Amino acid sequence: MYFYVFLQPEVFSESAADGDDATQNLAAILSEFLQNCFLAVFEDDRWAPSVKEMLMEWPGTFTRKRIMSLLVQLKKHKRFLYCMTPDYSEGKSDLDCVFEQAASIPLDFVLVIDAEKDRSAPTGTEIATRRTYQNTVFEPKRSAIAVNGKTCVLGEMDNSAFLNFHLARALKYASEIHICDRICGSKNFSDNFRYTIKQLIHWLGRLLNDPAACKIVFHLGQPKGYGTNHILGELGSFKQRSLPRTEITLHIYSDSMSTQSLPHQRFIMTDQIALNIDRGLDFLDSNTHKCRDTYISCQNREEAQRLLDGYASGRLSIFPVN
Repeated sequence: MYFYVFLQPEVFSESAADGDDATQNLAAILSEFLQNCFLAVFEDDRWAPSVKEMLMEWPGTFTRKRIMSLLVQLKKHKRFLYCMTPDYSEGKSDLDCVFEQAASIPLDFVLVIDAEKDRSAPTGTEIATRRTYQNTVFEPKRSAIAVNGKTCVLGEMDNSAFLNFHLARALKYASEIHICDRICGSKNFSDNFRYTIKQLIHWLGRLLNDPAACKIVFHLGQPKGYGTNHILGELGSFKQRSLPRTEITLHIYSDSMSTQSLPHQRFIMTDQIALNIDRGLDFLDSNTHKCRDTYISCQNREEAQRLLDGYASGRLSIFPVN
């Protein structure tokens, strides 16, 4: 669903030198990145001032304003990942450090200047220049996911493959994860709901970059009978086994038709992105250990937040998961 990319800062200078068509082409690439990509940068944030310095040398055209606006949006949506370490001794170039760390991030794509186009790509990472970007394997794959999402037929992927494809890059560096499914709560965590959430929490225990710095919130419809205690007990067991240092809370909402309840729509939202999950939190099959028929797509995060906020009056209780 989402991808990790690195954009060599010098591409901005190269584009300016190549003229208006080149700068407009770069603006189009950044706009595409904004749809469903994260920009990996160095932990000391050297990327931003370097790019800003180059952009200040551009003529004050509409294209420059457009590019600066796109960078502001990437920043606002927390799409910069400060996940790479530079060589502070300056023995290696920044690009050398990028390629050395590409597998551990993991980077899907690196955009470089023409002089660097013949570098060997690390396994799993594609390299291209601005001129060759539209001919890459990466771009049509990224575009298809952004526009169409992904439909999986019953049993198409096993648990790990499904979670890795749809959620890994979306959740790895998140500091907040909100999981919203009214029916999961009203069904008392039954059957594949319980199994899916158990697998998801166990998988997050291996995936999250910093589990102690991440908060997970479940937004569920009101369970029947003593269902809330049952759900809290199950979540507590999963947490202690896989995410003992992560703060997890359970928000219960009225499931009465006469009051403001959670929406039918099911989604996962972080501080960075949102994903629409049409089936809901029972997308894994406890019998086959594979996915059920499920459609997942990228969603506008602000709209997801507004939707959730609109149902705040129907929230009955907040419970810590211990």
